[in-house]
Amino acid sequence: MKAILIIAHHCILPGAYKGFEEILDKLHHDLPGTRVASTSLLDLENDLRTLLREDVESVTLLPFLLLNGQHAKNDVPRVVARLQAEFPQIPITLLPCLGDWKEFGDMVVEGVRNAQIASSQSTLGSTSPFEPRTSGLEPRASNLLSIELNLEGRNVLVVGGGRIALRKVKTLLPTGARITVVAPQFDPEFENLISKGESRPHCSHFIALKNRPYEPLDLLGIFMVFICTDQPAVNAQVSNDARARRILVNNACDYLDGDFIVPARMDFGENIAVTVSTQGRAPSLAKKLKQKILAEWGKELEQVEKEFHI
Repeated sequence: MKAILIIAHHCILPGAYKGFEEILDKLHHDLPGTRVASTSLLDLENDLRTLLREDVESVTLLPFLLLNGQHAKNDVPRVVARLQAEFPQIPITLLPCLGDWKEFGDMVVEGVRNAQIASSQSTLGSTSPFEPRTSGLEPRASNLLSIELNLEGRNVLVVGGGRIALRKVKTLLPTGARITVVAPQFDPEFENLISKGESRPHCSHFIALKNRPYEPLDLLGIFMVFICTDQPAVNAQVSNDARARRILVNNACDYLDGDFIVPARMDFGENIAVTVSTQGRAPSLAKKLKQKILAEWGKELEQVEKEFHI
């Protein structure tokens, strides 16, 4: 299997990689059978080494950089030379940085020409050719798809150790996911969850606590990540790191930044589950609706569940 690794600048701003992700999707579509991955300048050596340890026959690197400066001329080639010596059996090809591509220059000239034409026309409602486009991958909170996802045996990462993270972990426990929680400090109740699991040898859930700050390597092998810290810079870094690796994201602090939300859920016996969602806009309203359903319909639904035999 051939592989392509695209190298971008490291950025902590939420949503910074959305256009980047569109290019990854096009490469996936146009190059079937090729492993397409991405990394940042900060994570290049670790991610490239991980890729080379997989079953790949060659790796092509594209520096997603405009200027042929220090990173493109020195930093990236130095890493490539080091890992090529470490993995001599796998050819590594380093492409020129994006700014050195003739096609890129043609695209910029065409864009400027179109901007001048649009400006001279001065029509109301005209848009700039450089105006941000909706990629189609951007999550729209008003049009979310409701699904029930099987997480049995999947690796799920929770970043944060406070009450919000605790609630997420409790929600995940019945799913059978393999949960890893990373935080410098933990709510004391996390230890209770661990001890309860250890006291029940046949319990299906798995929880590992890592008592330290988040690191990008925490995302290796992860299927889904829940961001639950009160530090915007950390949240943004986790979000961007996860998106660059095509990992599903739930951001408890910014529902628009995530790929999905978790609706309020009520279980009535083994066969009936009712969920309530406000599309992420009003969690307090969802909580009130849940309480109303439990108070007014709870007993009736429990009775229906008892009478309904599968």
